[in-house]
Amino acid sequence: MRRRRKRKITLKRRLQWLGAWSVLIFAVLLTGGIVAGTFVGIRKFCDNYAQKKSREAAATHINERKTQSGGNSKLEKDLQPDKESGNLQEEEEDMLQEGEEDQLEETLILVNKSFYLPTNYEVPLISLDNGQQIAEVMYGDLQNMLMDGARATKSTLLVSSGFRTSEKQEQLLKEEIEKNINAGMGEDEARKDALMTVAPAHYSEHETGLAVDIVSVANQRLDETQEDTAANQWLRENCADYGFILRYPRGKEDVTGFSYESWHFRYVGKAAAEEIMQRGITLEEYLGG
Repeated sequence: MRRRRKRKITLKRRLQWLGAWSVLIFAVLLTGGIVAGTFVGIRKFCDNYAQKKSREAAATHINERKTQSGGNSKLEKDLQPDKESGNLQEEEEDMLQEGEEDQLEETLILVNKSFYLPTNYEVPLISLDNGQQIAEVMYGDLQNMLMDGARATKSTLLVSSGFRTSEKQEQLLKEEIEKNINAGMGEDEARKDALMTVAPAHYSEHETGLAVDIVSVANQRLDETQEDTAANQWLRENCADYGFILRYPRGKEDVTGFSYESWHFRYVGKAAAEEIMQRGITLEEYLGG
């Protein structure tokens, strides 16, 4: 039986195949680049829009405060300063005012199931003794609140959860859903129930560094028993004096989108905290979001 001779592939044919494959690969890479570029562009637009809406809400309250306090009027002087020194003084006051407004916008950022945290959001953090991190802007007020609360209740208060990365937040939600499924819930029911207590990544206040879960050493359970502790009762009564609010009050679930949490406190600054807690409203209602 005669063997069939293998057909020899010529150099020309090899080059043709190589060219065809090169064109195909280039087309795939080009298409992938276009898709990736479009996704990044859309994501950036969404981030900027979310950041703009949050700043607009805070700016509205800044302007209202200006109007109520008489705007930017300066204190009258007995002696008329010369033009140069007057300009310098005005520039210093303007810089100070801008700094206060920037800080106010930062502490009033709204993050919930409708307003997500932009992916380019950054916040200066500082570490506590137990390793938890919080936004640097609230460090002093938080320390004072924890120390005064400890003295008043004769118990040790601690931050059980502060700043979280989006990766950590995503992991917590996944664990909560799995826990519900293991308890017998269907997948849809398990996710819906989990979302009442754990926010998705980029939708959690913990990612701002401005939210803290505070407990006493004697009871570190984040459940209904927490509100019966002396430490938690003191915190809910006095947190506004230090610039904090009870972020998810009972009876406001339809507004906040989350179940009542007696241990979850949010830093908003003393002026905002006093009004929110006195009126019995939420941050959403305060900002009109």
